Amino acid sequence: MNSRGFTLIEILVVMVLIAVSGSLVYLSVGRSAEQKQGKLFAQEMIGLVKKARRTSLASSRPVAFYISSANRLCWVEGSDAILKIPEKVLIQAAGIAHVDADVYGVFFYPDGSSSGGELTLSANGQPFFVFRVDILTGLVTPG
Repeated sequence: MNSRGFTLIEILVVMVLIAVSGSLVYLSVGRSAEQKQGKLFAQEMIGLVKKARRTSLASSRPVAFYISSANRLCWVEGSDAILKIPEKVLIQAAGIAHVDADVYGVFFYPDGSSSGGELTLSANGQPFFVFRVDILTGLVTPG
């Protein structure tokens, strides 16, 4: 018997393969978008930390960079620049000053020094960026 066309089983197998590959592509694109958002946040956060250091040096007064865990915000003391922490991003700190119940800070001094510390940014339990603030020079370096 010479039949033309596909059997129902063949069509179902192809549809399942298309659905699985489509879901893998969707997951991959979703992860890369989250990673891109996380890296953009890391760059903006480092920019704020550097701004706090520059402001301290220029104004000859101590200036702080703050992180509020409850409000999910970062900001520089005396500045209008406020950075919202994305929902999926977790910030872990080592050696950062505990200022208030939910506020942490890195302090920069006019001589170029700082209170120092290390910040680790992670999403979905995976660290994606680490940077350090040197206690002697106040410089920000990727960790």
